[in-house]
Amino acid sequence: MFYTNGKKVIPLNIYEYLTPLALAVWVMDDGGWANNGVRIAVNSFTLKEVELLSDVLKSKYNLENTIQNISKENQYSLYIKKQSVNNLRSIIGPYIHSSMLYKLDLDNTNSSSFNPHTYI
Repeated sequence: MFYTNGKKVIPLNIYEYLTPLALAVWVMDDGGWANNGVRIAVNSFTLKEVELLSDVLKSKYNLENTIQNISKENQYSLYIKKQSVNNLRSIIGPYIHSSMLYKLDLDNTNSSSFNPHTYI
């Protein structure tokens, strides 16, 4: 479903599959803290696919985000805005491994006390 002719693609029904766990894995893999928000690399996808992902983040999780063109070769990233970071933390917090809390600008030195509901 995610590969067509050996090329990674975003299926049109991604809304169904982008669960909080899937979003957490995506952030742990391709995300990172940047400028008080979270940037997610989507370099290999077309603008149309990135727009679909952006729309799903907004409609399903109410995550304000922007699409950023990061190269002359039309590669993109999604940027989850500062005002949506606490919402993102509450959505994916239960699934984030303590070693990855830095991607949400959280301190992992006391991760046992991390409570994602703090960010609701």
